[in-house]
Amino acid sequence: MALMTKDKPRFGLVGTGVWARMLHAPMAAKSDEIAFTSIYGRNKLAAGELAGAHQLEAFADFEKFLDSVDIVAFSLTPDAQPHFALAAADAGKHLLLEKPVATDPAVADEIADRLERNNLASIVFFTSIFVPRVRQWVDDATATGGWISGRVESFVRALNDPTNPFYGTDWRRSAGALWDVAPHSVAMLCLTLGKVRHVSATRGQGLLVVLTLTHESGAISQVSATLDAPAALPGSTVLFGSAGANTLPPSQDFFGEANDAYLNAISALVGAAKGSSAENRLDARFGSHVTAVLAAAERSIDTGQRISL
Repeated sequence: MALMTKDKPRFGLVGTGVWARMLHAPMAAKSDEIAFTSIYGRNKLAAGELAGAHQLEAFADFEKFLDSVDIVAFSLTPDAQPHFALAAADAGKHLLLEKPVATDPAVADEIADRLERNNLASIVFFTSIFVPRVRQWVDDATATGGWISGRVESFVRALNDPTNPFYGTDWRRSAGALWDVAPHSVAMLCLTLGKVRHVSATRGQGLLVVLTLTHESGAISQVSATLDAPAALPGSTVLFGSAGANTLPPSQDFFGEANDAYLNAISALVGAAKGSSAENRLDARFGSHVTAVLAAAERSIDTGQRISL
């Protein structure tokens, strides 16, 4: 189901939490490529307030919400997103998904399957990859090739810094860095080094998790991620290979770049829905592979074994 090329697609948001209020809603309202019309939230008061702030219609009935839109974006916890995503795909809507697509690989695959069966477009919002300077770095690194190793470190203080906007969010405390920040790192490494075939993982102090990934290219990479870093620690993203060490310069303004990234993700999804294949690397099928890697890491932590995908 492709979008009409003359009219702006109607865009609706599911979710009313902090990320929806900070990023999804204000940036969707700013986009010139969509008509941001609708919001659905299980919290009727929050949905009404967010709708009022952006001149939207708030819905308490999900089916009626779906009837009002062509594209559905999600700002939900990983356990809540799949139910609504599957229903939206069944209703013939293009999807802008948050990462991870799901925490169960079978469910993530089913979301991708239904989208493909219904000829629908999807984008998974791996935030940094939609930042132009980061995407250029990824594209250049992919074109260069010859990488034998890589690492991504994300030392975040979301759960022990009261000034962090995500401080105290229950799902992050229970799911941890593996399902919050590690998806971004895994996606980055899959784009530059190829799909993952084997995963080993362990837990460290606090919420620290460390993943060792063997890629189908033969490269081996490592992800270190936490949500309770003991101090403001610098992280890094670097590849190693025949071209030497290739380091991605760190962001100087994460939230500013995230705003631009969301506009780029919307643009990519609209283009994909109209038939462009430029962003098909970041669709729900790619997101399902990232989910499989993370689930394998969770099994490796629990069993102490290397897990093959």
